[in-house]
Amino acid sequence: MSTHVDGVTNIKAQQVAYHDWESGHYDHKWSISFDQRCIDYAYGRFRKAVPDGRRFDRALEVGCGTGFFLLNLAQAGVVGTAHCTDISQGMVDTCVANGARLGIDVRGRVADVESLPYDDDSFDLVVGHAVVHHLPDLPAAFAQLRRVLEPGGRLVIAGEPTRTGDRIATQVKRAARIAVKLAAAAAGPKRILADPTTGLHTDERHAAALEAEVDLHIFDPADLEALAISAGFTDVRTVTEELTANWFGWATRTVEAMVRPRVLPDGYPWFAYRTWQRLFAFDEAVAQRFVPKDVFYNCILTATVPE
Repeated sequence: MSTHVDGVTNIKAQQVAYHDWESGHYDHKWSISFDQRCIDYAYGRFRKAVPDGRRFDRALEVGCGTGFFLLNLAQAGVVGTAHCTDISQGMVDTCVANGARLGIDVRGRVADVESLPYDDDSFDLVVGHAVVHHLPDLPAAFAQLRRVLEPGGRLVIAGEPTRTGDRIATQVKRAARIAVKLAAAAAGPKRILADPTTGLHTDERHAAALEAEVDLHIFDPADLEALAISAGFTDVRTVTEELTANWFGWATRTVEAMVRPRVLPDGYPWFAYRTWQRLFAFDEAVAQRFVPKDVFYNCILTATVPE
C-alpha cells in the first residue's frame, strides 16, 4: 500500500512541476486564444456532447489549464458562474488572470480531481479538456465528478486521446521527425534544428523533461464510458473526431517544435490553420461516415447524474 501511495504522490509531484512550468507558455505552444476562432472550437466540441442549447448556471472545469475550455464556453454564453481547479498553482493563476482580462470572474482553487474541495451537488455542469489522461486514480476521479454534480447535472470531458488514434499519431510524429532531420542533413543542422532547452535554467530543463511522464493513459471510447457508468452516471455517450486533421496537426506541431525561428515562412501559420480546417471538415463530412469510431484521435464523453 505504501509503495502505491508513494508512486501516486510522485506522479502528482511531476504533474505539478511540469504544469507549473508549462503555465507560462502553454497558450503559445498549443495556439490557444480567447478570440472567435477558439470560442467556436470550444463551443463546437461542447455542442457535440450537449446539442440541446441548454445554458448552465454553475460550472466547474477540472484540470483547467489556462482556461481554454471554460473561458471560451463562458464567452459563448454556455455557463454562468465559473469555477476552476488544477493541480498546478501556475495554471490556476493563469486561468483566473485570463478570465479577468476577458471580464469573466473565475473562482479558482488548487486541487486534484480525486479530492475536489466542494460540497456535494455544488454544480450543474462539470467540464474538462485533455485532463483525464493525466489522472492516476480514474475511479476516484469519476466518483468525485459525480459527487459534486447535482441531480440532473451534466459531465462533459473532451480532448481525450483514443488508443488507436494515439498509435497512428505516434507514427505520424515519427515520420515528421525523420523528414525534418533529413532536411537538416541536406541544408545543415545548425541552420534548421532548434535546441528546445535554449534559455532554460536547470530547474526548467528538469520540468521540460517530464513531458513524457505526465501522460498516463490512452482510451478506447468504451473505457471512458465504463468509468462513467461505474461511477453512477447515466445517459453515457462518447463521440470521436479528428482523423486526417489530427495527422496533419501532429505533423505540423512536430515540425514547428524542431526547427529554428524563421525557418518556416511567414505565411506558414495561416497555411497550416486553413489546411487543418479543410481536413477537419473532410473528417466530419466524409470520414465519419466510413471510418470506425475508435480510429479517430479525440474522444468526447458526456454523461448525467440521475435525477
